[in-house]
Amino acid sequence: MLKALLSLVAIALISFVSQVRADEDYILQQAFFEDKTNALSLDQIRNEKFTSYTGWLAKGYSASTYWIKLSIRPSDQDLVLRIRPTFAETIQLFDPQGAVSKRVTGAKHPWKESDIQSYNHNFKLGSLQQEREIFLSVKSNRSYLLSFDVMPAAEYLGGDHIDGLLYIGYIVFTFTLALGLLGAWLTNRELVLGVFTIQQFFAFFHTFFVVGYARIFLDRYIDVSTINYLAYVVVVSYPFIAILANKLLFEEYGLKRTYRFIFNGLSIASLLVISLLLLGYTNESLKFNANLVMATICVFCLTAWFGTFDSNNQKNINLPVNILRIYYSLNLLMWSVSVLPLLGIVEGKELTLHSYLLYNVFSALIFFLLLQYRARAILKNETLKSEALKKEAEYEKFRREEQGKLMAMLTHEIRTPLSVLKLVVDRKVTGSDLEEFANRAVSNIDSIIDKCIQLDQLDLNALSINKTPFNFSELLLSVTSDTQLEGRFVILGEDHIDIRSDRDIMRIIVSNLVINATKYSAPDSKIQISSSIDGIEDNFRLKFSIQNEIGPIGAPDPSLVFDKYYRGPAAAKISGSGLGLFLVRELTYALAGDIKCHINQDSITFTVWIPI
Repeated sequence: MLKALLSLVAIALISFVSQVRADEDYILQQAFFEDKTNALSLDQIRNEKFTSYTGWLAKGYSASTYWIKLSIRPSDQDLVLRIRPTFAETIQLFDPQGAVSKRVTGAKHPWKESDIQSYNHNFKLGSLQQEREIFLSVKSNRSYLLSFDVMPAAEYLGGDHIDGLLYIGYIVFTFTLALGLLGAWLTNRELVLGVFTIQQFFAFFHTFFVVGYARIFLDRYIDVSTINYLAYVVVVSYPFIAILANKLLFEEYGLKRTYRFIFNGLSIASLLVISLLLLGYTNESLKFNANLVMATICVFCLTAWFGTFDSNNQKNINLPVNILRIYYSLNLLMWSVSVLPLLGIVEGKELTLHSYLLYNVFSALIFFLLLQYRARAILKNETLKSEALKKEAEYEKFRREEQGKLMAMLTHEIRTPLSVLKLVVDRKVTGSDLEEFANRAVSNIDSIIDKCIQLDQLDLNALSINKTPFNFSELLLSVTSDTQLEGRFVILGEDHIDIRSDRDIMRIIVSNLVINATKYSAPDSKIQISSSIDGIEDNFRLKFSIQNEIGPIGAPDPSLVFDKYYRGPAAAKISGSGLGLFLVRELTYALAGDIKCHINQDSITFTVWIPI
């Protein structure tokens, strides 16, 4: 399951690169100057040597003031200067030809005083009859990761609307997962799950403050300086909760003594960062915190691979350590994309703007699925231990049913923010090379959610079977048509086969087998499908088989191919969850049928028999 999400997250990250930019480049040149004295005036700055740059300015954390010089080409349209990201604190505009020569905006200034009350910082420039040179003074305790765009006002408002939808998607998604973990913890009062629930709520508040919604919604009630200070507190407290939660998880696997000392050291360092903030050393605290976060993520990854005792000697491990290793490796990759530009180590890009938010979203989603897997294992172990006592067994069954309802509710609620994200992705990448990948990424998440629901139904014996007459041949043609790869299928057998069974379950069985064949067969090879009725008198059965050539990743182990989460040794290169064939087998058994897998030298065949 987690290996499939590796590819999924990578594709999803790429899909958000296409952040709305100006259709025309109104900025002819941009340059910067670092004022280490924080005391130079505009007249003094004019005589200094500016350094030209393109794209994003990434200078990390600094106590200096950065001056930006922009040359803007003429336009008869009213132009707006957009400044990103939203956590840039104080931006002063010096425009000698403007109606007001000196204006200010930023996270430290009231939202209602912005030129345009929107999600991004901005200045109205009006129409320009000739090329204009403006200066910006930027002072911030946070990272000097800055982007400047000039565009017509109408274009700015349209792009800002899309940003707003995207930010709402981030916030709703992280909050939904936090509520889901809270519900799971209320069902099963378990320490590790409880601490991770607190961490997820911190992730929600972190997102809420970082995207600027706290400034927008709380501006009229709370002084903006207080809002900023609360944001600092959330930012520096988040790592401490994460260190505690992950240490508790690793201790279940037997945390080695050296790594336990390292975790204690990280906790002390995090408390030191919080103390620096409380003592008024804001810039130092935030800079130290960013470096600490990077070091902490590295420690998590190293601990997963080398910091626990041999898992074979451990008892009652509810989540395989290899799954954790993959997760923390992915975690390190995602967080590096977020933090390195903030530290000024690598160049900032469009992806950087959303990378820390995407990290919260996808990391939380992956870990939610892992905790779901872990919760299932815990319930299974507790059920086995309580079999001797009828009363305890009934109580465990009740808890399991409640958790199943919770997961069904949560997977339903996740679809709402997914729909928002897909709407934004569709609007931002339609017609580009990223459209297919973006839609596939969202579809893959939706598919995984569907499989989680189906697994819950199977685990709870809640699958409802509704047998009705239908034409199996039409169903088969519909499934193959949905793949948009009709040319690869060779359908043999009778053209009209009427059966009596559960149409929805049969469609899931056929769809999973067809998708499996298209994904793992040799490229552009033919896939042979045959169906017929066999048996005698009142014991008729539908016989359905699908055969494909073995692809470049090789054949699976036939003894393991129907196991939950099983994937072939080389299958990591192809997106998949390891749940499809397991669902096929279980649903076939639910219909009192049977399924077999046969592998020869060049091909693999799955054959299904269903009573009709």
